[in-house]
Amino acid sequence: MRDVYDVAIVGMGAVGTATGFLLTEFTNVQSVLFLEKESSAGQIASDRRTNSQTRHPFGGELNYTPDVMKAIKRYSDMIPSYANSKYGRGYDILRHTKSGMVLAVGKSEKDYLRKKFHDTVKPVFPNAELMEDKEEIAKLEPYIVRGRKPDEEIGIIKLQADIVDFGELARSFEENALQHQDKKIHVKFNTKVKRIQEVSDGYDLRIRNGGSFSARYLVVSAGSYTLSFAKQLGLGGDYVAFPVEGKFYTSPSVINGKVYTFQEEGVPFAATHADREWDGAVTRYGPTATPTLMFEKNRPDIREFIDNLDPVLLHTVVSKKAIRNIMIKNIAYSLPGGGRHLFWKYEARKIVPSIPYSDLKPAPEFGGVRTLGINKRTREVKLGEFTLPEVPRDGVNICANMAPSPGASGSLGIAYKNVAKITKALRLEFDDEKFTKVFGKLPVV
Repeated sequence: MRDVYDVAIVGMGAVGTATGFLLTEFTNVQSVLFLEKESSAGQIASDRRTNSQTRHPFGGELNYTPDVMKAIKRYSDMIPSYANSKYGRGYDILRHTKSGMVLAVGKSEKDYLRKKFHDTVKPVFPNAELMEDKEEIAKLEPYIVRGRKPDEEIGIIKLQADIVDFGELARSFEENALQHQDKKIHVKFNTKVKRIQEVSDGYDLRIRNGGSFSARYLVVSAGSYTLSFAKQLGLGGDYVAFPVEGKFYTSPSVINGKVYTFQEEGVPFAATHADREWDGAVTRYGPTATPTLMFEKNRPDIREFIDNLDPVLLHTVVSKKAIRNIMIKNIAYSLPGGGRHLFWKYEARKIVPSIPYSDLKPAPEFGGVRTLGINKRTREVKLGEFTLPEVPRDGVNICANMAPSPGASGSLGIAYKNVAKITKALRLEFDDEKFTKVFGKLPVV
């Protein structure tokens, strides 16, 4: 006789574990199964070594539209609410930095910065400030002024920035979910799902060792592999995965918080930024953004790459000028030998003019892979997260979350949307009053 769970969650990054936490804490779900191929939660995209530890949007990502920025802010503001609640106590999840800013260098960038400040940032972040006085800027971040040419104009948007250990966040979600001993909550690590099949009463999940699990509702939050699993179930046929690798450089610690440079609107990657590392030991610069054969860092998957090949990948890079130029530039930064010098000259020194070349070191211990979704019909590159099916369908009890950056920042908001669909499909009850006591008003679904 098959043992059927109410909900199975594939992938225990920040989004998957947040979904499990909200389900177990705020609904009357009776059984939840977590499946994770790694040995613990938060080990791939959510690990703080693979991302910039930024709680997005802090206002420095000028590639976001105001609507996107507002939506992400509402979701990301749930993280401090959680961290400061009884659920987050005892976990080292969130730290405030001494500064946060987006930097413009030169007259044309400053003009762009002013426009984006008034049109995009200030309406969402009312406490943001536009600053152009070098002496005042130096009080926040001395090294972005030190060594700069006297006639070189700079300006900043001053913001509050937080850093988040999203791996720790994921592990706290898992541990809080497991507190419900009155429910059947099981976690299976080192368990790789190979195949998912729809059956009469839900979904069967076949794992690598030949075993299987079953569930009435399925949540797939498996990072770069989410789209592949969705296609096994007849979803996401209009999409192709676009894996992009991010790499970092480090220097001795010279930045107090976060210094972002600006990116044009609609580009699905943040521009180079300098970040204080979690422990303050180094300043991290990056990430670069280059196409890759890998779906996870240092793990080539030729079969998955071949299955994902589609002419739209090349068409997107070639036809979209902004993306093409960024790809070419970042490929150059990744070249052996000269890439480091180019990155130092055109990126690191733009932020820290006095940084010696010898101080800038490749940091292979940092960085990871993010997979964007490209719509094959419209050629649209999805900016941030989306969930398949995009339009709910009766009888399709699946949430397949594509959640590249800034997905972890919105993990609780994405999870809330998942849970809203699950409660409706399984006729569960959601405790609105209990939820709002922790997180404030309910997110828009």
